[in-house]
Amino acid sequence: MSKLGKIFLWVALVGAVAAVVAGYLVVQARTTDKSTLADAQQKQAAAEKSATLVKTQLAEAKTAQQSAEQEASDAKAKVSDLNNQLTIAQKDAADAHAAVQKAQDDAKAANDKLTDITNQMGGKTPKDYQDAVAAAQKDAADAQSQLKIIQDQYDQSQQKIKDLMADINMEKSGHEPPGVSGKVTFVDRTWNFVVLDVGLDAGVVPNGELIVYRGKTFLGKLRVTRADPNDSVAEILPDLKGNIQIGDAVLN
Repeated sequence: MSKLGKIFLWVALVGAVAAVVAGYLVVQARTTDKSTLADAQQKQAAAEKSATLVKTQLAEAKTAQQSAEQEASDAKAKVSDLNNQLTIAQKDAADAHAAVQKAQDDAKAANDKLTDITNQMGGKTPKDYQDAVAAAQKDAADAQSQLKIIQDQYDQSQQKIKDLMADINMEKSGHEPPGVSGKVTFVDRTWNFVVLDVGLDAGVVPNGELIVYRGKTFLGKLRVTRADPNDSVAEILPDLKGNIQIGDAVLN
């Protein structure tokens, strides 16, 4: 082989080696780009998932806030309604008291008439006297009967006032009558609340406190945030002694 041929052969070999090296570098660069792209896609997916979770939590928090505001508005409306009922009951009581006074006056007048007829018996026949006495006695009996009816109405009005005052005080203070008992039907540890199977009909009131037991074990305390006729929602108070579960007993 001539010297020029050898030179061309070496040039060809060097070119082939350079081409192999360049090809390897290109393959490595593409592999790195694919790996970087995959990592970027995973990070993007994780970021989108995190953003969705945050949006969900914000929506749930807004819903909880709206529910709390609605419950506060309902409680205020209920107190206003109870105050209106109290005003009506007080007026009914005043009317009943006036009617009782009138009935007492009528009964006194009937008795005075009976006494007057008895004193003025002279000159009248026994039958006239008897008829007059019978009429006066009937008037007195009617007046006494009317007095009893009105007195009963007055007593009922007074009792209604007492009941309404107790309802208003219970609504404002959150004090529940003794003997409230029920069970836990739902537990949400994320938002720290439970649902109970007792409500207004059983004496449960907003802001009232209940204690939770399992058997003879004290688990903690609850504060009622919403009360419906047959169920209620309560916040789990701090200093919890045990893990509250569905079926645990509540009482005051």
